[in-house]
Amino acid sequence: MPDPGTIQEYSIGNYKPHSLAQGNARYLWVTTESKAIIRVNPNAGNSQMVVNHSMIPQLSAGIIKDPDGLQRVWFAAPAPPAQEDPIVIMETTGMNPVQFFPLEADAKAESISLRTTNVGQPGTPIPEYSLVFAEPQHSYVGILTPSHGTIDRMPVSQSTWLWDVAVTTDSTGKIHTYWATGQTRTTNPVRSENGLYRRSPGAMAWESIGVLRPGQKPYYVIADTTAVWLTATNPNQVIRFDLGTGTTRTADLGTAVPQQLAFSATGELWVAASDGLWQFDSRLHGNGTREPLPQGGGAKGLCVAADGKLWYTNPTRKTIGSYTVPPPPFGAPSLLGRTQVVAQGESEVHMKDEVAQPLVVEYVANGRPVPGIPLTCRIDAEGAAFVDGTHERVILTDQRGRVYLPAVIAGDVQEEAVISVGLGNTEPHTATTLTVTSD
Repeated sequence: MPDPGTIQEYSIGNYKPHSLAQGNARYLWVTTESKAIIRVNPNAGNSQMVVNHSMIPQLSAGIIKDPDGLQRVWFAAPAPPAQEDPIVIMETTGMNPVQFFPLEADAKAESISLRTTNVGQPGTPIPEYSLVFAEPQHSYVGILTPSHGTIDRMPVSQSTWLWDVAVTTDSTGKIHTYWATGQTRTTNPVRSENGLYRRSPGAMAWESIGVLRPGQKPYYVIADTTAVWLTATNPNQVIRFDLGTGTTRTADLGTAVPQQLAFSATGELWVAASDGLWQFDSRLHGNGTREPLPQGGGAKGLCVAADGKLWYTNPTRKTIGSYTVPPPPFGAPSLLGRTQVVAQGESEVHMKDEVAQPLVVEYVANGRPVPGIPLTCRIDAEGAAFVDGTHERVILTDQRGRVYLPAVIAGDVQEEAVISVGLGNTEPHTATTLTVTSD
């Protein structure tokens, strides 16, 4: 196991990786430009399985684990022109079958993000999950809600080649604001604008947010409860737009070309770039610090694993790599986050009955909720289990830093079932007891 503060890289053969995401059973899943999805054991990076059956698209890009913790991943597949470009579900067990959500015949999508909507009442939160993506060919942001299989389209009237999208949500969990990046394009279809665009609640149109310099091109965008963050080139920068004040901060990366962004388990921002991994504090004070890649190349995809490590893709070297953020010196304060309870459902249930919403938790680091953190949800019981019979799921924190535990089915045993949630084994899990009775 590599020491904290060091990078370990692993070859994935002759496959060019794009993005990666945490899945269930602790495995990572990597998309490629080589008609393959690759499963990686994060505890032994050279232990890999290639999924390359005939239904896997030639190109696969942004990827995210199933929002409800089921054994599947979702990814975008930007196909060549005149080929159908679906959003794809792939099961992560068995023969890894896939299911397609087709778009227009010449549509494209680079990335895919999570949106959670609270459709419950005050005191009884109920999540509805959607996957959000930017479609540049037909200029819309799409919202795919798996529970009813529909795709809603929000047209973008600006002349821009849409690239990425993020979501921020109010304190009720019901009202969303959407953020998209878009670029100029000189080939057909030509686009004339670079920009960060916002669609506010109740609005039908997108507005341009003036955070870019003339000629600057934005790429990836993410958001937390305090700010919207994006990467851009010409010049190469990380940009932070404060949701409270509307002010902008930037950090220059010099010759390093920035790519994807992710929040770490300590609440800091990490950026994949052409010269390594960059770390910035949560307010974007200063110019950040850089971790160079040991074998050269450049980082593109970036995610946090269930144990809190950072993982990245290196397309140039056809490798993936991991980085363990070093702990603070002995006696110094730690920024490592913690999982805390937001709402709790029933604490007592009859045998064979269901608890629809046993627990809602929030992962907080450095004083704010952190999106995109994969929390491990466990049931320690003889009879009680999740509805699919499993006792463990990994679920990403949503745009408000929250995880809604899925329904639990009581077994035919009287017992005290312990339900717990936390970041791998890095922290004591937040836990509650579910009493299963025979009455």
